Amino acid sequence: MSKNLKIFTYTGLGFIAIAASSLYLNFNPTQFSFFPQCPFHYFTGLHCPGCGTQRAIHDVLNGNIISGLQHNILIVLAILVLTYNGFIMLRKHYYPQKTKNLLYHKATPMILFFTIIFYWIGRNIPFEPFTFLAP
Repeated sequence: MSKNLKIFTYTGLGFIAIAASSLYLNFNPTQFSFFPQCPFHYFTGLHCPGCGTQRAIHDVLNGNIISGLQHNILIVLAILVLTYNGFIMLRKHYYPQKTKNLLYHKATPMILFFTIIFYWIGRNIPFEPFTFLAP
């Protein structure tokens, strides 16, 4: 990818991230109907791994960290992965030597996959302590 295309892509992604963050900061997904509903929950009544993420993002951006975690605790994993990936991208930009990215390790996709699957199953078990995982 050429340098100009990378700059254009990252700038566009930055503007999209700022616009989405502004939207979720200023509008509560529980009060406005223009936010999409989870189709999996709508059709099955079960919670998918993403259920509650919109409310969690809104709460975290407004400083209600605990409330955000109660909606979807996987937001912690998402924030950690995105922060780590951003750090690695910045490090590669300023220190172009070989930078090892743990997200590219061959075990990482399987670890993330099984974490999400176990979370998906666990949040639909209607017994304590699993009920804490439901949004």
